[in-house]
This record gives sequence, structure tokens and C-alpha cells, in this order.
Amino acid sequence: MWLFRRITLLLVAAAVSGCGFQPLYGQRENRGSAKLAIDVMPIADRDGQVLRAGLRRSFDFSSPAVYRMEVKLSEKLNVVAIDQAGDVTRRRMTKTASWQLIKFTPTKEEKPIRGVVRVFEAYNVFASDFSNLTAERAARERAAGRLAEMIAIDVTAKLRRN
Repeated sequence: MWLFRRITLLLVAAAVSGCGFQPLYGQRENRGSAKLAIDVMPIADRDGQVLRAGLRRSFDFSSPAVYRMEVKLSEKLNVVAIDQAGDVTRRRMTKTASWQLIKFTPTKEEKPIRGVVRVFEAYNVFASDFSNLTAERAARERAAGRLAEMIAIDVTAKLRRN
């Protein structure tokens, strides 16, 4: 039985590899073509630093940058749960990043490549101010990390289309 599964898996892998399929999320064997030479401009605040660091890990710095990336962050906090006493017990943070890629040497007909990504993070609100500060900070850093992943995927997909 295990031999049949192994042969089936090999046949499926051979068929998929021949069709030009490339995973968007996973690791690839040819990392040189997957990494893009993009210079990420500084982004304001601590969230911007975390986002920029995540983006820089996604892009290549061994070759001269072809594109310059500019990112603007915005944030919105909403109350999503209130207890019987009227106290807030849960909040939802919405982080939005609008980005644009500008080629360092653009031709006249080339326009910047733009995109917008949005993530939601929720956290509990406690009686302790320190706990609330820690929970909010952790939610912000999670959101910035997820934004970096989503932007990198979006950039890769849009550049492959062009």
C-alpha cells in the first residue's frame, strides 16, 4: 500500500512540475528568482519598523535595487465586546498598508505599481493597564508581520503579471 501511495505522489509531483506551477507561499528551490531587488523606504513609528524589517527579509539586497517601495500605514480600533457592567473586554485593530513600487529608472509609459492590504487583529482588554499595553503592542506587531507577508505576496504576484 505504501508503495502505491509513493508512486502516486511521484506521478502527481511530476505532472505538477511540468505545468509551470510555482508555489506562492512556500519555499522554492530557486530562491534567486523569487527574491526581488526592492529598496524599502523607512516607515514611521514602531509598527513601521516591524513592517519594514519583515519586507526587507522578503526582498533581495545582494543586487542593486530596481524598485523603491513606499508604504503608508493606518490603524483603526473598534470595540467588539462589552461586559454587563459596560466595560470594554475586547478590541479589534484594523491595520491598512497602502504601498507603491516605483522603478528607479522608469520609462515614460510606466506607472507605479500600487496595492492595499488590510489585516485584523483582536485582543482582550483587562483591568491591568500593563496587560492592556502588552496585549495591544503584541497585536500591533502581529499585524505588522502579517502585513509584510501579504505585501510581499502581492508585490510578487503583480510583478509576475507585468
